[in-house]
Amino acid sequence: MKPLVQKLPVDSSSSFVARTYTSPHFETPWHQHVEFELVLENLGHGTAFVGDYIGEYGEGDVFLLGKNLPHWFRKKDAEMISSAIVTQFREEIFMGNFLNLPEMQRIQMLLKTASHGILLTGSLRQRIGRCLRDIETLAGFPQMAALLDCLHQISISEETRLLTNSPITSFSQRDQDRIHQVFEYSMQHFQRKIRIEEVAALTNQSVSAFCHYFKKSTKKSYIGFLTEIRIAHACKLLASTDLSVTEICYESGFQNWSNFSAHFVKHVTLSPLKYRQRHKD
Repeated sequence: MKPLVQKLPVDSSSSFVARTYTSPHFETPWHQHVEFELVLENLGHGTAFVGDYIGEYGEGDVFLLGKNLPHWFRKKDAEMISSAIVTQFREEIFMGNFLNLPEMQRIQMLLKTASHGILLTGSLRQRIGRCLRDIETLAGFPQMAALLDCLHQISISEETRLLTNSPITSFSQRDQDRIHQVFEYSMQHFQRKIRIEEVAALTNQSVSAFCHYFKKSTKKSYIGFLTEIRIAHACKLLASTDLSVTEICYESGFQNWSNFSAHFVKHVTLSPLKYRQRHKD
């Protein structure tokens, strides 16, 4: 499957796209495109893959994604109705020396930082969410002014979280298909024991070749990737259910408590109980 370099459906009255997409009409696999993207998750929840980042997303979350940054917002259930307001724009809309103006320096730096993927937090998340809802209804100069205001607010705020430090990788048609297969298979089966042999078979590679290929493509081992999926699921259960920590351990695909606890502390820097308490607080 070829990496999705989407052609923006713009008309003569606009230089960028801002619209709502609702499933199942906008389902996209792991993909990348040359546009920057501001996305507000309006309805639904699931797992976000951004570069080498894995984490849960939900209603109201806002992401700023740099150009060619691979990403996939995989909804929790195939039958779930999900919706997102997506604003896509190319760097070319800031033609000439516009980005070099003193007033644009922070936005210029923000667009460079967006290559890491940015998750908005706190009150900024809410403000930009409202702004994105407004952008969709605007046209002409007010719409462009609203986009610049969003970027300006993000650029001066500390309520942001960088998602990845890995350099952006461009995927070939073959790599795109292989990686998406592995991601989808892992998401469907992470709650049970997965043998590397069965995953390698999806890509028609030997175990050693697959491990090397996956590490080169995603900047992490397959075991590390699978562990992150399980930890993200455990975090969601700790925050949203009353299941015991032991139940969550096995529900997330871990085979024993000590292994789960060690990995959780390594990735989250808190014990499962402290994570649950902090979330409640």
